[in-house]
Amino acid sequence: MVLELKDWRFEIDREATQEKTRKNATDHCCCAYCRNYYDTVSQTYPELKKLLECFGVEMNGPCELMPFEPTLFLACYPVQGRILTWGYGEIQADGVRLQPEASDDSRFLLWVGEVQLPWLQPEREQDVVSPANLPEFLERMKETWQFRHGKVQILS
Repeated sequence: MVLELKDWRFEIDREATQEKTRKNATDHCCCAYCRNYYDTVSQTYPELKKLLECFGVEMNGPCELMPFEPTLFLACYPVQGRILTWGYGEIQADGVRLQPEASDDSRFLLWVGEVQLPWLQPEREQDVVSPANLPEFLERMKETWQFRHGKVQILS
């Protein structure tokens, strides 16, 4: 199917995307930070959920989930298909930006974020041991955020 959003055009295999992201949803991290994302994101961002469903994406099935802080995330979802027309307009829902990224001939990635969520876990967020507590992890996530927003150029 072809999906048109603003000046973007995508060719999408919704069924294959649903299958992949549903599988991801059954096999993900169970730390308190990730549990909080999975428990709250759909209710906090209903329009974002609807938009992701247009791509065939199960919201709880990212291939990568990065907490910048315990309640601030960047998520990456795989989409089976390809980007037909690269647009200039920003794709967003509920104030959250989606950034398509080419991956290979049969799929592309949708980067979603930043997503700010309420903390609803029984553990206090400052007491949870998670990668999001580690300074080096937070620094790497900050660099990723800056790179994605064009604020830093990473040279190899």
